[in-house]
Amino acid sequence: MDRILGFLAPVVAFGLILLLNSALPGRWVTGYINKPGSIVKMKYRLNGIYVFAVIVALWFILGFTRIVPYDFLYNYRWYGLAGAFTTGMIFSFAVVLPFPAVRKSFLADLYLGRKENMQFMNGKVDLKMWLYLAGAIMLELNVLSFTAHHLITYGQLASPGIFLSTRQYYDDKRCALKYGDLWVYYVKKVRYRIIPYIY
Repeated sequence: MDRILGFLAPVVAFGLILLLNSALPGRWVTGYINKPGSIVKMKYRLNGIYVFAVIVALWFILGFTRIVPYDFLYNYRWYGLAGAFTTGMIFSFAVVLPFPAVRKSFLADLYLGRKENMQFMNGKVDLKMWLYLAGAIMLELNVLSFTAHHLITYGQLASPGIFLSTRQYYDDKRCALKYGDLWVYYVKKVRYRIIPYIY
């Protein structure tokens, strides 16, 4: 069952991204290209940062409540890849086949599209902007899942940065107890512990 859910995970994510993209507030901007067959510039509704924040918060909540493991996408990544590929092919055919050919090669039409600047819901959803948004969010979800898997599996050894930061924190406490005022003096002289001029 988990494999099937892994296969369907991209479909669910794409649908949720579309729902949030159409429902959350956004700001309208005027683009630099004209509407097809017009001198009027295209307008786009941008709300990607809100969609991104809601999706990442939802990922965290689902993991925290143990409804979906944090590392689910990592554990079923090959099934998710198959699901994303299958969904992408179906989607590509669905937005290309209904329109007349514009190039000599069907593969060129499939790759470049046949209709320019597809927008839905009175422009609230722009197809190319939605594709950018879906790709960026899926990338982030997979990075989060990858990171979670390695933290779950290896603990703080998964990342030298996490290891060094936690190690520095505990070393600082131990040295303060052991050396007292001398350690306070040292900390004033040596302000940066790991990264010079930053931390």
